Amino acid sequence: MSRCLHRAGFSLLALLILLPGGASGAVDAARYQAVFAKASRAYDENRMEEAIRDWQSLVDAGQRLTPVWFNLGNAYYRNGQLGNAIHAYRQAWYLSPRDPDIRANLGFAAQTAGIALPSHPALVAWMLDISRREWLQAASLFFWLATATAVLWILFPRFRAILRPLPWALAALLLLSMAGLLVHQQWIQRPECVVMEGPSSVLSGPFEAATPLLSIPEGTIVRRTAQRGGWSEIRYDSTTGWLPSAVLAAVP
Repeated sequence: MSRCLHRAGFSLLALLILLPGGASGAVDAARYQAVFAKASRAYDENRMEEAIRDWQSLVDAGQRLTPVWFNLGNAYYRNGQLGNAIHAYRQAWYLSPRDPDIRANLGFAAQTAGIALPSHPALVAWMLDISRREWLQAASLFFWLATATAVLWILFPRFRAILRPLPWALAALLLLSMAGLLVHQQWIQRPECVVMEGPSSVLSGPFEAATPLLSIPEGTIVRRTAQRGGWSEIRYDSTTGWLPSAVLAAVP
């Protein structure tokens, strides 16, 4: 792999900030560090099954952090499990969409699987390159700045000439942030899914006897648009069809 980098976990101090609960948070942080270090040793010693099991245990425990997903993807890739690798990398990309290492490894895994990553219109792609958390932070910042500006407008009339352009600029930035959140919300409501078994036949209907429309390899990223029983309606390029839900893993 061209850039299969092995990332360190968050520092203990960072985790103490992230994890609530005082002493309980410290215990959780220490456990995270211990499991992450154990998985890293297994990875370095080429014990991929053990590394996968340890990093997956962090995911299952709710530690769905970028370094965990990234390293889990690396371990899955080296273990020859392309569907799982692409799923983990895509999860990491969702959290840190501009990270060059994640992009490089995701692209390399997709190339190995013989698939193309989803493309979006330029504006949507730009909005997805900013994470949902960042859009939330931006919206909160611009909202409170607009509130502070309104207070200054009321309390200090003599500054209104100076403040006059500011509300319009903040309103535009707040609307942009809300648009970014809306794009991410639509992405969550109709999530991307990774095909975990392949080749899989996309069918014309949600039943085994339906007409096959096309065959897609393991690791293909599709958009789920509906569910019916044990079946998922998916969209891939210009094709809409059905796959068993059991062969799909949703992102995020």
